[in-house]
Amino acid sequence: GGWSAVLQVPSFESEESFVLDLLSSDSVLVHPGYFFDFPRESFLVLSLLVAEASFALGLDLILRRFVTASARHD
Repeated sequence: GGWSAVLQVPSFESEESFVLDLLSSDSVLVHPGYFFDFPRESFLVLSLLVAEASFALGLDLILRRFVTASARHD
C-alpha cells in the first residue's frame, strides 16, 4: 500500500519500454500499470511519498517525453 497517483499517458510505446527508458535515461522510477492489473496499457503509477520537488521534477521529465514524442508523430 501507499499513496499513489495514476497517470494515463499516450501510447507511443509499451509501458515497460517507457518506464525502463525513463529509469535508465532520467533516473525517474515509476511503475507500469500492468503491475496493478490495469486492463490495458498506457497507465503509470507514481508514488506520492516523495519530496514535492522530486515529484515535480519527475513529472516534468515524464511530460517532456510526451511533448517530444507527440511532435515526432505529427
